[in-house]
Amino acid sequence: MSEFLNYYLKLFIFNADDTSYERLEEKKKSILLNLFFYMFFIALSLFVISNIYRADYQTAIFNIVSLTAGGLTFWLLKKKKDLLLPSLIFVLIISTISTYFFLTGGSNKSGIAFALMLPLPVILILGKGRGIVALAVFFISNALAYYFLRDQPWCPNYNYSLVCRLSIVFLFISIMAFANEFVFEILYNRLEKLSISLKSSQQKYKDLAVNKEKFLSIISHDLSDHVGSFMAISSLLNEQYDELPKEERLKLIKNMANVSKNNYKLLHDLLTWSTVQMDHIPYSPKAFKLEKVYREVIELFNPLIEEKKLLVFLKMKSNSEIFADHHMTSAILRNLVSNAIKFSHPGGEIRISAQEKDDKMLITVSDTGVGMTPEALLRFNASLSFSNPGTMLEPGTGIGLILTKEFVQKNDGQIYIESVPDEGTTVSFTLPLVE
Repeated sequence: MSEFLNYYLKLFIFNADDTSYERLEEKKKSILLNLFFYMFFIALSLFVISNIYRADYQTAIFNIVSLTAGGLTFWLLKKKKDLLLPSLIFVLIISTISTYFFLTGGSNKSGIAFALMLPLPVILILGKGRGIVALAVFFISNALAYYFLRDQPWCPNYNYSLVCRLSIVFLFISIMAFANEFVFEILYNRLEKLSISLKSSQQKYKDLAVNKEKFLSIISHDLSDHVGSFMAISSLLNEQYDELPKEERLKLIKNMANVSKNNYKLLHDLLTWSTVQMDHIPYSPKAFKLEKVYREVIELFNPLIEEKKLLVFLKMKSNSEIFADHHMTSAILRNLVSNAIKFSHPGGEIRISAQEKDDKMLITVSDTGVGMTPEALLRFNASLSFSNPGTMLEPGTGIGLILTKEFVQKNDGQIYIESVPDEGTTVSFTLPLVE
């Protein structure tokens, strides 16, 4: 018997269309409404047979009309893929049947028992709020109707004790149905949080996979180029040291030193970037003024600025405090100012500005240098490494802008680049203001 019930319950449940609804609660209500419709059709069909057998043709006609209305509502559910309207109509139909049986007694004058099961579909289909309101309206309206119509010959004379006992049962079933919805809501909220957590974890794994590809790309491209240059110079010195003029040897040794420094910087940047990906860099936001960071960065790069005879303009339209990680903010500005110096022509201009924009501080670093190609911009937007020599053949690691982008995003900001080849580059990024 149990297997028989399980089989047909699964048949009814899996026959329900829950693919048209996104939320789990909607899927549940769709399945329940589908199941209640089948139970409704079976019950009403049995009632019609019983009515005809008892020669109660009036009740038989009423039940047939109810069956027809239920069939049209079921068609509406399947056709329109909407839950609210079919649910309301279905509750209205079963409430009307319950009222009819209660006021007429049904074929065997015990129709009041039919209303006892009403709380279950009403609350499970309409939900806690709408369900309780619908049941309250049903209970009060039926009590008033019976009070005014109890003297009619067709209205059964219910025993007061029976009505009280059945009312208590009606209330008890209502509370149980309400408790069921309450428990489901708690479990649903937990399941939804778990789902969000799983989606977040899935996205992190996807990001890790993408970052792994970026890391391998950087290792295979940039590091191999840097190490290859160092190996070529060292091999040349090793094989032709005595044949090379002293000036050429000194030049090659100087190049080796520069390549070594650049390799060290690249490895340091790679280590920093990989640490960021694993969330091992401490993120400690605090309130501070941006102008102090400006001054420190300009002072750091002052020898390079003087070497290229660059003009640097600082424009602060706001002295408000930002709320960000001080170390990361300093690294962002160092990378951007370093790039601006690197790709500026001697005698060029660099402008650094900051202004409030809504609840963010908009910081801009612009230069009048060589600019970026569309391909380089695409690589930046895709967080892929790229490196070009500066105007005085300054080398780069190819990962500075990637780190900058990571740090900006870590501080709940956004970064934008506008660049025109041979005209210059403007990099803008935002950081949160202190609330």
